[in-house]
Parts: sequence; structure tokens; C-alpha cells
Amino acid sequence: MANYPTVPMSANGGQDNSIPLPPALLRELLEALRSIRYGTVELVIHDGRVVQLERREKVRFEHGVTEFKRG
Repeated sequence: MANYPTVPMSANGGQDNSIPLPPALLRELLEALRSIRYGTVELVIHDGRVVQLERREKVRFEHGVTEFKRG
């Protein structure tokens, strides 16, 4: 197995439960977390491996911005 950076999975006493993350996935995940303001970042796992990263961003409008007045 490649020597990838790891992410800790729990805070239980000295047991190492970290999982390796390939650099490309780590870069994409960090970029998604840095750039999103409102929404979700979701990792899709198949057979114990990350196969997809989904980012859903919410765009909210202030009251009055979306009001449409007929004249």
C-alpha cells in the first residue's frame, strides 16, 4: 500500500485508526472545504474506497432580492 497522508478516525487512547488518503483526493477535499460557504461536502465510498466527492453549495437570497413586482 502506498504511503499516503492519513486522517485520524477516532480519539480513543493510543490505537491508530487513521485511514490513508491519496494526495489527489486530499487536494480535492481541501479545495472543496476551503471554497464552500453554505452546503455540504460528501464522500461516496464503494467497497471501502473513496470513489467520488460531491459538493453541493447553497445560494441563499436575502429578503427583497427575489421579490418581483408587477407594474
